[in-house]
Amino acid sequence: MSDRFFENYKAFVVLPEKERKAGPKAFDPSDYTRHFVLTCSLYDSLIANWKEAAKFKVEPRQGLARVIEAFNRKHGDDVYLQILEMEEDQSYFVLALSSATADDQEQEDTNRIVQLLEKDFACDLLIGETWYQLIGDKGKFERKLFSYSILPYR
Repeated sequence: MSDRFFENYKAFVVLPEKERKAGPKAFDPSDYTRHFVLTCSLYDSLIANWKEAAKFKVEPRQGLARVIEAFNRKHGDDVYLQILEMEEDQSYFVLALSSATADDQEQEDTNRIVQLLEKDFACDLLIGETWYQLIGDKGKFERKLFSYSILPYR
């Protein structure tokens, strides 16, 4: 077989539907019914501020941006996360979470958001971005990366 036999293979490449639609989606608040402000701080933290993460070879801002981008791609039109604040001299960061589904019960919303964050957000930071290095033994044992404060934004 000749090396040139497959030289025009690109004409036959068909990207999966999700990949074709994947791209930075512009945030439109009117697409969502509920909005929340989340303050996230490391649970059982080994650092006093985000600058100290460099000692553990962790790049918090870049890792957070990658995980949020993947989170938004995965959840499509149901939930949207964005960074509001992450200062290097602070030990917390602030996110905005917008949800297309609305529950009447504020506690149910909070529980659903925590479950979503633990499953699809914190786990990716913990393992994929090696943030497990930033928490102590108690956090590792409990498999808990963050303490959350979740307030509805009206």
